[in-house]
Amino acid sequence: MITLMRQLIFIALWLTAISSSADQNDPRLDDLFAGLHATDDLAVGTQLTREIWVIWREIDDETTHALMREGIRDMAEQRYGSALTSFDKVVELAPDYAEGWNKRATLYYLMGENSKSAADVKQTLKLEPRHFGALAGLGLLYMQIDNFNAALEAFGDALGVNPHLPGAKRNIEIIEQTLKDTEI
Repeated sequence: MITLMRQLIFIALWLTAISSSADQNDPRLDDLFAGLHATDDLAVGTQLTREIWVIWREIDDETTHALMREGIRDMAEQRYGSALTSFDKVVELAPDYAEGWNKRATLYYLMGENSKSAADVKQTLKLEPRHFGALAGLGLLYMQIDNFNAALEAFGDALGVNPHLPGAKRNIEIIEQTLKDTEI
């Protein structure tokens, strides 16, 4: 089984290296998602998850790619206004690029703009229904407004797509404990 998983990772890495285009429509994703469900090995699942993120972040247009890099950097450095300018331009230039919407949803979440974040999560999922990051983000949004049942569903959906998400598992445990404590 370990040999099969190593082969899957090698194939995924090789395909990543030879591909010149990527986004949520990249055909390599199907094999990577299948690999997520074929392994119980957390290290293999983590590597496959990284490969999916690499593909999701890529886009053929260099201007859009540069804007994504700038927005991600600015978001990490808490320069939210600059990040928002970049991500707004990304979704304008590439409205069919799921990761542009997802990054802006993340930024809106960090800015406390929950309704705008939720709208961008919905657009992300419309473009890439397997976007486990957006599903987990939706779970966080629901947790923030104490809609624990919806949060459980969102985290469960994320784990249904990618069973190797320790944060989603941990959040489910937190919610279940919170619900148990409120019943007492």
